Amino acid sequence: MIAFLKIDVEAESRFFLQAFLCMNDLSLEAPYKIKSVAKQLCLTERFVRDASQELVRARLLRESKQEGGVGRPGVGYVASERLLRVLAEVGREFTHQELMLRLFLEPDIYAVGEGETSASTDQEEKSSRSATRKDGRPAAPGAKGRLGAASRMLLAALLSEADECGVVTGLGGPRLRAMTGLDSLSIKHQLKRLLSLGFVRSYVPGLSNGVFVGSKVTSIYYLNLDHPQLRVKQRQRGLVVYATQGPNKYDMLESAMPTTEALKVLGPRALDMLYHKLASHTSHLLTAIWAAPEYELVDVKAAVLERIAGELGGPLTVGADRGVPGPWDGLMESFHAEACRWAESIYKGLRRMKVWQGYRPQLVRLIPAPVRSDGWSIVSLVVYPAPRASNTCLWVWDVRGGRLDSYVREDALDLALRYEVALLTKAP
Repeated sequence: MIAFLKIDVEAESRFFLQAFLCMNDLSLEAPYKIKSVAKQLCLTERFVRDASQELVRARLLRESKQEGGVGRPGVGYVASERLLRVLAEVGREFTHQELMLRLFLEPDIYAVGEGETSASTDQEEKSSRSATRKDGRPAAPGAKGRLGAASRMLLAALLSEADECGVVTGLGGPRLRAMTGLDSLSIKHQLKRLLSLGFVRSYVPGLSNGVFVGSKVTSIYYLNLDHPQLRVKQRQRGLVVYATQGPNKYDMLESAMPTTEALKVLGPRALDMLYHKLASHTSHLLTAIWAAPEYELVDVKAAVLERIAGELGGPLTVGADRGVPGPWDGLMESFHAEACRWAESIYKGLRRMKVWQGYRPQLVRLIPAPVRSDGWSIVSLVVYPAPRASNTCLWVWDVRGGRLDSYVREDALDLALRYEVALLTKAP
């Protein structure tokens, strides 16, 4: 059972409770001993004891005296009435349930970056052996190169909100803190760690700006669901890196704005968020076009326009005199028109370059690359499910006389190129 409970305990205790729930889904009322559960979950006895005692103070576990044997009665721990009552109200299933279970129950997920995944067999065996201490007891979470409890809690929280392509939107800071037990500074630190290890591809920080409805907009996270340390099956997604000669980020944003004056009043962070919002709406249109190119897309385009209206059109669009046209009049329509143009342009390019002919995705998500100085405009398309092809990663050069480079999977792509197009990020 996976459940992000509204409780006031630290991240490590949350991790232990979640691991305990996943391991004992059907036997929560049976008391456990520190030593036995530590061995089962590959945690240190100190880690389990500290977490158990904090959970007792939070009234989620209770102590249970264990009679029998020689000497004083032992102390076990059992789920409290409060915990059982709270869990009875939890019924949510998660899209990435299997990956989340691995984070809580699989000890051998290592803090290994994408560039370090080609370790030799001897190194892998050494890492596996070093997950225990010299006396045979398990090492602490995060020790011996394993991914730590706080990092796993944050990654699990992000996975709980991610779509099939690994994109997370709408997850605000207060909710993320409540789900993980981490404060803002700790979340920032753990996010940098997940970025540096490649579990999170890239990240667009949230901000407050009057162009957005409600002024505040939450962060966008692009997760790497096919990270070698997470993968449980063969790759379930495909990737197309699509490169063409212009237009670039600022050209598209200028087209998406009703006037050039409107573009000038926005700062760089708001412009970056607008660019990723444009990519998001383009993703939904491209999914529909690619999946059913023979159908009219009137309803889909209307739905995207409605989504744009729900995001853009904040206080900046309202002038002192509502009867006088301002620089923001027509924002939603121009933004919608540019999303339609971009989606149709990419689809035509994919058809022209004969990308996975006959393939129809269920979901496409765009990951925009940073602006380049050489005239190339690059965007990555994560597609679900993976196409039935021998090569699930393509680099498409859509220009006159262009070419299509095929790779068995994404991690066969040159690592420097993946950093260059924001499939990976070097955390500061």
